[in-house]
Amino acid sequence: MVSNPGGSRNVGRVFGLLTTAFALFVVVVAMLGEFGLPERIVTILVVVITVLAYAVLGVIARTLSLADFYVAGRNVSAGFNGLATAAGFLSAAGFISVAGAFFASQGAGLALTVGWTAGFVILAVAVAPYYRKSGAVTLPDMLSVRFGTPLVRILGIIVLLACSLPILAAAIASAAWIGGLSLDLGNETAIIVVCAILLLSTLLGGMRGATLVGGAQAIVILFGVLAPPLIFSLQQYRLPLAQLTYGNAMAENAIANGSAIQVAPAGFFPVSSLDGFNLFALALCLAAGVVALPHVLARSGTTSDIAGARISAGWGLLVVAVVAATAPAIAAFTKFAILTEAVGIEVSDIPDWLFDYSAKGLLGVCGAATAAVAEISGACGASSVVNGLVPGDISIAADAVTAGFADITGLPHVLTALIAAAILAAALATAGAAVVALGTSAGHDFYGTLVNSRAPAGRRLIISRLFVILFVALGGWFASRDPADVFALAFAAPSLAAAGFFPAVILGIWWRRTTFRGVAAGMFVGFGATATYVALLQTGTITPFPIIGLTDQGISAAASAIIGVPLGFIVTVVVSLLNPAPSPTRLAVVDAIRRPSPDPVLEDHAV
Repeated sequence: MVSNPGGSRNVGRVFGLLTTAFALFVVVVAMLGEFGLPERIVTILVVVITVLAYAVLGVIARTLSLADFYVAGRNVSAGFNGLATAAGFLSAAGFISVAGAFFASQGAGLALTVGWTAGFVILAVAVAPYYRKSGAVTLPDMLSVRFGTPLVRILGIIVLLACSLPILAAAIASAAWIGGLSLDLGNETAIIVVCAILLLSTLLGGMRGATLVGGAQAIVILFGVLAPPLIFSLQQYRLPLAQLTYGNAMAENAIANGSAIQVAPAGFFPVSSLDGFNLFALALCLAAGVVALPHVLARSGTTSDIAGARISAGWGLLVVAVVAATAPAIAAFTKFAILTEAVGIEVSDIPDWLFDYSAKGLLGVCGAATAAVAEISGACGASSVVNGLVPGDISIAADAVTAGFADITGLPHVLTALIAAAILAAALATAGAAVVALGTSAGHDFYGTLVNSRAPAGRRLIISRLFVILFVALGGWFASRDPADVFALAFAAPSLAAAGFFPAVILGIWWRRTTFRGVAAGMFVGFGATATYVALLQTGTITPFPIIGLTDQGISAAASAIIGVPLGFIVTVVVSLLNPAPSPTRLAVVDAIRRPSPDPVLEDHAV
């Protein structure tokens, strides 16, 4: 565990050692690949060894302390905690979808990245320090501390379950997808393996294990997102700054009619065709969702002091910003490679990756999966053999823009394995953070507070671990269902969290007049409206209906908090004003939460 004693020197030393060790490992595997090591062995080495490392770190971080299990002992350094926060937030769906979004539509990509970064700014400035100051263990716990009623805690548990379970299931499904794609595992086998790794990395250590493993996973994510486009940029433009050179690729793509390449909105990115209103709403909902997601905000409670919570959110913002700034480069370079390597050339010279990814269902030619040159002429007509393909003949799944980047751009196969390891790291980090948030809330909020508040720490620890096992099993079962439903619900999860928690948290911290009746009514109405709308859309009971002057598409499920958040604010304010002001005791609590002092409101609340 990376604890605070020793401060930034400790985290810098550990981060440096982990980074150096991983870099040397990748370089050695790359050299072995150049000397003839089969590509399959290269993939197995990079992917399997990193995953086993997470399991080992999770076992090393085992603990018998309830405070360690719930909040990592509240002694995690800000820098390392920020890395774990970013890794837990990004998820494989986010990691993959953002480049796919930029490939499909610049507007969709901007909506995602603006929402992410704005959310982390709000988190760092307006929420994280006050969450840490409250001394709360979970987000429902913070609301209960602020308002002094079990009703708010119960509502918080319901919202937490509704938004965290879809995220857990989607993370398991995406980890199984990339594991199956890389290691040729069946979906059910991959899900079982992912669940086993998830239990090894979280069951024994809880938040302590998830934080240590999450920091290591953040390193793998950064390598996977930065190294491949950096190397391609160096090869193509003689400058290892993909974030600066991708504009050249975009200009060449425009000349070559790159926009004609079709994009299939595959599982990880189900919102590629949103109109302007929905994209704007999506950015707002993501910003509020970042603040309100329980597994993200819970990290703010693990730092050693209140200032560390703000700094930790800043580090998380930095990592997310790096990913956001690199995603358009990945999209532009992928499109550039497709246009130069697969368009306008003799069909016999088409690279193997086109057929490989077509066989995997991630790429199509003239509306068909093509495994050989002869099948292209059958799908596109005989003229394609002479004249080659045109951009409109090719369709690529949004998921493949990131997952297939190294293959499509002609980079060494070790970088394909590195990207797969990074996607897997992002998925496991999010799954770990989500299952710890679920297990902690079930063990602390439900059992330890509502059911048996006198239970000893040892029993609460056992109960929390049993809940972790239960939620991993539920997540694995849900992940085996229809992927379209799983990822659609996961994309709606930030909206569910925002509708349920965002007004309560913001008003609870910044408006002293907020009452427990007001916040309970606001959570019920805001979350209830959003959850009902999402459920009706997902079951096909209704379809999004146009709103004159705003959108012809109707409101997407992913942007549905645009309904619930305003309702939550309005109802909370109105009901609070219609009821007596909070008691002096409650006002003293909110003043203590906002007072810039190093003493938490509930110092030993995690024990």
